[in-house]
Amino acid sequence: MEELRGYAARVRGLVNGRLLELAATADPRCAKPHAAVRHTIRAGGKRLRPVLFFASCELCGTKPERFLDVACAIELVHTASLVLDDLPSMDDARLRRGRPTLHVIYDEATAVLAAVAELMAAFELIARCPGIRRDSLARSLAAELARAVGIDEMISGQQLDLDSVGKSLSMDEMEFIHAAKTGALFMATARMGAVTAGASEPEIEALEAYAKNLGLSFQIVDDILDVTATEEELGKDVGKDEDKPTFVHLFGLETSRTVAGELVATAKSALGVFRRDTTVLRQLADFVLERKS
Repeated sequence: MEELRGYAARVRGLVNGRLLELAATADPRCAKPHAAVRHTIRAGGKRLRPVLFFASCELCGTKPERFLDVACAIELVHTASLVLDDLPSMDDARLRRGRPTLHVIYDEATAVLAAVAELMAAFELIARCPGIRRDSLARSLAAELARAVGIDEMISGQQLDLDSVGKSLSMDEMEFIHAAKTGALFMATARMGAVTAGASEPEIEALEAYAKNLGLSFQIVDDILDVTATEEELGKDVGKDEDKPTFVHLFGLETSRTVAGELVATAKSALGVFRRDTTVLRQLADFVLERKS
C-alpha cells in the first residue's frame, strides 16, 4: 500500500489547500455560510474520489494536476451529499468525520444552504477550470457530474434508501439503491478522469467497470463497519442502519465480506486492458476492502 499512501497524501494536500482557498472570504456579510463550508472541508476525509479522478486521468495518459479544480468539484459534490444525508429529516446523524455534523453546530437551514453552496461551487469550478481548454470538455464533465448526483442516480438512491426503513428488499433492489446512492459518483469520477485524458472507449468502459465494482464493495464494507466498528474508529454514528435492509442483514457478516472481496477482484480485473502501471488503482481497491473507517 506504500505507493497508494504517498499518492493519496499528495492528492489530499492539493485538494484540501484548494478547497480552503475557495471557502475563504473577506466580506463579513458572507461569513456564516463560508464558515459552515469550511467546517465540512476541515473535517477532512479520505478524498477517495479525487484520488480516483487523478489516478484515472493519469492512467489514460494525462497529468491531472492542471485539472485539480475538477477533482475539487467532485469532492464538493460528495461533501454536500454527506451534509444532506446527515440532516434530521434524513439520517439525523450527530457525528461525521469525527466532528459534530453541520446542522448540530449551526442549524438545519444553514446546513442545507452550505450543501447547496458546495453543489453550485462544484459546477462553477468545472466551468472555470483553467486546465480545460475546450468548451466541449467542460460540458461533458459537467453533464457527467450532474447525472451522477441527479434524479435518476444519487437522488433516487437516497430516496429509496429512506423509504426502505423497516422493509425487506431483494438483492437486486438493494444493489440498485447502493449503485445509485454510492456507486454513481464513483463511476462518474472514473469516467471524468478518463474523458479528461481523451481516453478511448474501451479504456472508459474499463474504468467505469472498475468504479462500479469499487463503489458496491465500498458500500458493503460500510454496512459491515456499521455493525462491527465503534464511533471512535469510524468518526461517525454507528448503528444507523439498524432498521434498514443492508447487505449484512441479507447475507450476514461473513458472506458480505466474501462478496466485497469478489467485487474488488472483479474491479481489479477490469484494469487488464491498460498497458500503463495500474498499481495505484489496484491498491485503492484493496484499501476499500481492508479499511477500518
